[in-house]
Amino acid sequence: MSEKFFKVLLAVDGSLHSEVAVRLAAAITWPTGTTANVLAVVPEQWTGLGLSPEAQSIVDETLERARQLEWAAAERLTQQAANRLRSGSLNAKAEVRKGRPSEVILECAAELPADVIVIGAKGLSALGAFRLGSTAHKLAHYADCSVLVVRPPERAQPLSVLLAADGSREAQQAAELLCALSLPAWAEVVVVSVAEVQAGLANQEPRMVADMPEVVRQALLDAAEARGAEVVERLRGCGAHVQNSIRFGHPAKEILSAAQEHDADLIVVGARGQTREELYRLGGVAQKVVKYADCSVLVVR
Repeated sequence: MSEKFFKVLLAVDGSLHSEVAVRLAAAITWPTGTTANVLAVVPEQWTGLGLSPEAQSIVDETLERARQLEWAAAERLTQQAANRLRSGSLNAKAEVRKGRPSEVILECAAELPADVIVIGAKGLSALGAFRLGSTAHKLAHYADCSVLVVRPPERAQPLSVLLAADGSREAQQAAELLCALSLPAWAEVVVVSVAEVQAGLANQEPRMVADMPEVVRQALLDAAEARGAEVVERLRGCGAHVQNSIRFGHPAKEILSAAQEHDADLIVVGARGQTREELYRLGGVAQKVVKYADCSVLVVR
C-alpha cells in the first residue's frame, strides 16, 4: 500500500464474532493517522403480507417500533465500539445505515474508500453449522480492498501470524501490510511457501509432486523456498521475528495444516495467487482458507 496510514471500516452487529472483531481492531497497532469508521446495518423489513388495510396498519406500527428499538441499539453498539477504538488512539466515528448488510458495507467501503474491512466471521443470523456467514463470505469475494475476517477464540493480540507466500502481487502486498502494522517484537510470523502437489500441461493428467522425478520435485521445492525467503527478508527488515516453512501439497490444505501446527491466530493470504484469473475476485486457495480456517483470516488486495 502506498499510504502510510489506513482507512478502516469495522462492521459490527453485536454477535460474538463481532465482539472479537472489535477487540482485534482495537488491539492492532495501526499506523499513525489511521482512521476508523464503525458501521452497523439495520436490515430493511418487508411488510408485503397481503393483509387487510387495518391489519397491515397494525403490523406496520409494530415493525416501526421494532425498527426504532433496533436502530437505537445499533447506535449504542457503534458508539461503544468507536470509543474502544479511540482508546487505542484511533480517530473513529460511528454510523448506522439500513439495507442489506453486505451491500451497505460494500457501498460504505467504496465511499471512504476503505483500505481494510474488519468483520466477524459470523453474525447474529448465522447458524452454528456454518463456519462463515453470508455477509463475511460476500465481502471476502466482492470487496475492492483487503478484508479481515475475525474468528474467536482470540487472544489479546495476534501472537502467531501465518503469511502465505506464492510470489503473487497480493502476497507481496500482504508482507508490506504486515510491515506497516509494526508487529511487536514478541509476535511470531511464519512464512509458508507451498510447492504445488500437482503440475503438468493443460492437456495432461496432473502428477503428484511426490511421484515426480527427484530433479523436478527439488526444483519446485527450491522455487517455493526462494519465494518464501524473499518475503522473510522483507519482514525481517521491518523488525519482525520470522521463520520460513516450505511444504508441498495442495496450497489451501497445507496453509490450513500449517496454521494448526503453529497455533496461528491470524492467516494472511493474497486474494488471488499466481494462477489468477481476472474473472474471479477471490482465488480458490483464498476461498478455502477463509471458509475452513479455525482462526482469523486477512485477505489482502
